[in-house]
Amino acid sequence: MRKDEQNGLPRRAHTIFKPRTRKPNFVVSVAVMAVRLCAVLVLVVGLAGAGLVLGVVKAYTETAPELDLAVIDDQAQTSFFYDAQGNLITDYKGTEDRVMVSIDELPRNLQLAFVAVEDARFYTHNGVDVKRILGAFVSNLSASSVQGGSTITQQLIKNSLLSDEQSYKRKIQEAYLAMQLETVYTKEQILESYLNTIYLGESYYGVKTAAYGYFGKELEELTLRECAMLAGIARSPYYYNPRSNFYSRQTPDVTNNRTNYALRQMYECQFITYAEYQAALDEDTATVLSQAPNSNATMYDYPYYVEYAVEDVIDELLELNALENTSANRARMETELRTGGYHVYLCLDPQIQTIVEQTLLNWDDYPLLRDPSNAVYRQRNTDGTYVEIIQPQAAAVVLDYRTGELKAVVGGRTAPTQRKTLNRATDMNMPVGSAIKPISVYAPAIEQGRSPASIIYNMPVPIHGWNDGDGQDYYPSNYGGGGFTGPTTLRRAMRQSYNTGAAQTLLYYVGVDRSAAYLRAMGVDDANINENAFGLALGSSGLTPMQMAVAFGTLGNGGVYQEPISFTRIEDSDGNVIIDRRITQTKRIVFQESTAWLTVDMMKDVVSSGTGTRAQIDGQTVAGKTGTNSDYKGVTFTGLTGWYAGSVWIGHDNYQALSSKATGGNYAAPLWQAIMEEIHLSKGLSNRDIIEKDAESVGLVRVTTCGVSGLLATSACASDINGYGTVTDYWAAGSAPTDSCNMHQSLSICADTGLLATPYCPNITTSSAVIIPIGHPLYDYIDTYSDTMREYLGEFAALKLTSDAAYNEALIAQCTCTMHTQSWLDQQQQWQESDMVGQAQALLNQAYDLLINRGSELTGEQYVSVSYCIRALEASLESYPMEGLEQNMSNLRYALQVFGY
Repeated sequence: MRKDEQNGLPRRAHTIFKPRTRKPNFVVSVAVMAVRLCAVLVLVVGLAGAGLVLGVVKAYTETAPELDLAVIDDQAQTSFFYDAQGNLITDYKGTEDRVMVSIDELPRNLQLAFVAVEDARFYTHNGVDVKRILGAFVSNLSASSVQGGSTITQQLIKNSLLSDEQSYKRKIQEAYLAMQLETVYTKEQILESYLNTIYLGESYYGVKTAAYGYFGKELEELTLRECAMLAGIARSPYYYNPRSNFYSRQTPDVTNNRTNYALRQMYECQFITYAEYQAALDEDTATVLSQAPNSNATMYDYPYYVEYAVEDVIDELLELNALENTSANRARMETELRTGGYHVYLCLDPQIQTIVEQTLLNWDDYPLLRDPSNAVYRQRNTDGTYVEIIQPQAAAVVLDYRTGELKAVVGGRTAPTQRKTLNRATDMNMPVGSAIKPISVYAPAIEQGRSPASIIYNMPVPIHGWNDGDGQDYYPSNYGGGGFTGPTTLRRAMRQSYNTGAAQTLLYYVGVDRSAAYLRAMGVDDANINENAFGLALGSSGLTPMQMAVAFGTLGNGGVYQEPISFTRIEDSDGNVIIDRRITQTKRIVFQESTAWLTVDMMKDVVSSGTGTRAQIDGQTVAGKTGTNSDYKGVTFTGLTGWYAGSVWIGHDNYQALSSKATGGNYAAPLWQAIMEEIHLSKGLSNRDIIEKDAESVGLVRVTTCGVSGLLATSACASDINGYGTVTDYWAAGSAPTDSCNMHQSLSICADTGLLATPYCPNITTSSAVIIPIGHPLYDYIDTYSDTMREYLGEFAALKLTSDAAYNEALIAQCTCTMHTQSWLDQQQQWQESDMVGQAQALLNQAYDLLINRGSELTGEQYVSVSYCIRALEASLESYPMEGLEQNMSNLRYALQVFGY
């Protein structure tokens, strides 16, 4: 450190004459002296070479870059992200951490400190300080490089338009452009640009970020000494770095002496009084932070949400600039975001985001893994290191489906330790299982004219289009391999999550292509759609929690899709709104309001009495759907309240199986419930219906249909022999069936066998039997699956009728009761008579006992009456057939009653 700096005094001017430090070599001394004399001679006779100098200057100035004011003004600036309440979440910057401020925001002492240290005659020169140039020229003659002499204006030109090359060419061009700049910019504008662009160490560009980084202060809070310290850094940011010198290097005098020098310069320039100067020499009036604010935070707050929002912003910047979505253009727009000084206002609700993060972190009921060795997953980083991730993992999204605003996005159980890691909420495409059914199957079916009352056949019978491994029609199994119930409504099929019901509904009522088109209309990318029956009916498609929440939100919003938005607006560094997402947000009608109402109503049943009962929230209306992936390799629940849509996923990052007890209803639904209940309680949200209209307001009518055919019910449907009866539910007006049931026929049925009654059947009812008509989906399987038809639909369903009425009549006649025949009747009569003979003999024994033991108690008339009845009964027993047996037994029994028998 030079003595003049240690004393807070200006450096002494350089001289071409230096003190001798060792005995000179005579020859070398002569040579050096000759060079120096020549240099002096050049200065003396410089006018003689003016033409040559002017020529060089002219050449340099003609090749100088154009004075581009836009480049000077458009310096890299740090961008900022704010939450939904306008609170700062994080900055987002590149290598240059810069926040632009106006001259009015720059403290006067800070301005003058830089002027005093860097360019004392700043307010009087025209961009070039001739005196400083001559001093620097003389100094350079005794040095090995070109240095010194630059004014603040010249430094601004160098920092903005020129390279750091140390040459006379760059100096001449710098001076030339500086003089030009002074003709178009005021001194205040130049100083403002300079103080916003100058590098001040670490990642700080400009005084605002440096003030906050070194002192943790806003500009207006800086002390005079702190202003001088910042000005002193500018000459050599690395050497004079206050944090390094005060802490890591343990050389505080380097910075303090430089600061004292800056204060002395301010005093000598009469920018401050002597008293102010003396007070500022107190080192305690400047406090340097040992660490930059937030230096311990390797990640910003809410990292999963912020990083998703960054990608969302990049998408919008690409569109704003009419650029294709390529990796190169995305990188370009990310740089623009880091350096453009933007202010991005997110939809993030910090209260909701925190609830979701904390619930996923602290949840203690995650399912076990089938193989315990999979409980930790080792993931390789790009740098070759590995990180161990606890399994199973989880992700969740919360969406305000009435606006499309994302309130929370959490992509893992724990916060990431580095940036741009896997976000399971937006990037994980694990199969969602049955949770897909409302959006890919049931809502599309209702939109195509079906109803919750429409019928599917939950039976182990092939479904056209559902192929097994050999390409033959087959059927999916239900959860647990059973659960077949026969004819079933769509409402019940969704409530109980019957796979056969979803498969039939998809293939018979919707179609694979149409189903996929509906998913696309709700914002699901092609890459996430497994466009086949299995992918759309049973959920082998890998939709993200984000896509699931948005699609369910479309139903909650009355069938209107709203593109999910992570931010509401972007402002440039001057506060101008350049993107307003409420204006650019995509919206479109996907389903009729009546379709949305019916599907939501069906999903309410799932939660109230189906597979999703553990998602119930006291005092809140809830609708949703569970999902369990094939072989238990993941569970999901997506649901709606009157306020939000939410989706939860639990699974293994490497697609390993959970325990066999892991279902969407057992594990995902409770986690969803815990999240959503806490959100509603913490915000004090009262109950609210999901679609706030009644059935009639959205164009629905109640219709009674057959529980087997799904057509308009007849009187025959109500007396279905199997008990399926009729169904009364809502239909969209104009979509209800107009044809009456064609599957029931009223017949005299033997109540014991369910077949056509014969004259010998003891119990005959008029009931309705199911007969499968030609063209029905089950018709082609009558022959090969006749036993199944009988089991679920009754005996007559196994009859394969034709268009020949006589043949059909004869075929039906074959289904006559074979139990109750003439021989059966004779046998019954024999059994009956055999039983009655025994009863008659017992009765006769009682009568003889009366006459023998108690005859004296009888009157003559009573004695004759009992004797007559005995003879009549004995006569009946001896006859064949036993005529009057029952009557004579009755007469004798009556005669004995007088005596208590």
